[in-house]
Amino acid sequence: MKRKNTRGRKGKTTAKLQISEDPQQKENPGHRTCWSDSDEPQSKFVNFDSERAANFNEDEPKYFESVLRVHKSVVSLVATADGRRMFCSGTVIDHVGEKTWILTSATLVRKPTTQFEVYRQDNIKIEVNLHNEQTATGSLEMCDLHYNIAIVTIEYPGSMVLLPAVGLNNLPKYYSLQPRPVIALGRDVDSKAFLVKCGKLVRKNIELDCKELVVCMCDITKDFVGGPVMDSQKRFLGITYSYEKTALYLPVEVAARCINYFKKERTIPWLRIRGQALHTLALDVLESLSSKFDTPPSGILIDKICDMSTENCGGIEVGDIISKLDGDALYSVAQFTAMFLDKKEAAMDTLNTVILEMDALEAFWL
Repeated sequence: MKRKNTRGRKGKTTAKLQISEDPQQKENPGHRTCWSDSDEPQSKFVNFDSERAANFNEDEPKYFESVLRVHKSVVSLVATADGRRMFCSGTVIDHVGEKTWILTSATLVRKPTTQFEVYRQDNIKIEVNLHNEQTATGSLEMCDLHYNIAIVTIEYPGSMVLLPAVGLNNLPKYYSLQPRPVIALGRDVDSKAFLVKCGKLVRKNIELDCKELVVCMCDITKDFVGGPVMDSQKRFLGITYSYEKTALYLPVEVAARCINYFKKERTIPWLRIRGQALHTLALDVLESLSSKFDTPPSGILIDKICDMSTENCGGIEVGDIISKLDGDALYSVAQFTAMFLDKKEAAMDTLNTVILEMDALEAFWL
């Protein structure tokens, strides 16, 4: 759809984004590392200046069932390469043939001197510490540096029973981002002890380019990175992305769709339209933005379009607000990405181009 040039005035348009079934991802066949389409640097880790986690001791009994339900599925992983030792937690998510799939953080295999490269499978040794104090040898199946996730596989006798999978199927379409108590889980790399830390999900903007991330106020240590985040309703919310005084996690609705796509295509698509949820913006920015419209807007503010022309994005430009996607109101970047990945998978299955209908508000203030 070709849109008129309406910069400098208010307006609303419906744009169509075409999604092809032919992904153009870069892939390293040596160890099946999935790289983002963009040539720009991938997400860096930064420090966060936040208050310490609140004390939720009185709420801890709510989490007992969640903890007991998954403790056998939470492992610690140790990778050694070039004389360095890297470690993370991880979660058993599937059994594929004789292999057990473990979802963890790409931090496990990132080269610390660059942050933008990973070790090859033949240059790294991975050990997986299980809940029963046994150790298994791991192999790197997949990693993605933008979402900072990796899949490590092991072959372990009786794993279907001894290592129950936390299923990523039949998950809710999108989880609510309402602030509420949550827990971060992990396993200590040295003692092999199971770790639990209580905190609270908050609405907060982040400084990384992976805007799908969610912030929870859990004062965790490095052992938790790659481990699951859950709530008192026994729901698997996501995977811990990085740690400081706040814990960032990648929502499971994004991670699960990436893994499902990888199983079919051996690569992961990357959304070139980047933005921020309006509710995470600073108050002064929201005030300035709201003054441009008759009613306060909602949705995703587009702040970057990578390696694509405006025409290929259905006329969407930097500064626009996408308020609806296929008729569904947008509230978070994770929701936007999850819907895109669903459409990408549909395009792959049908071998046809799939079109996303987007309602866009023209925010002429940029």
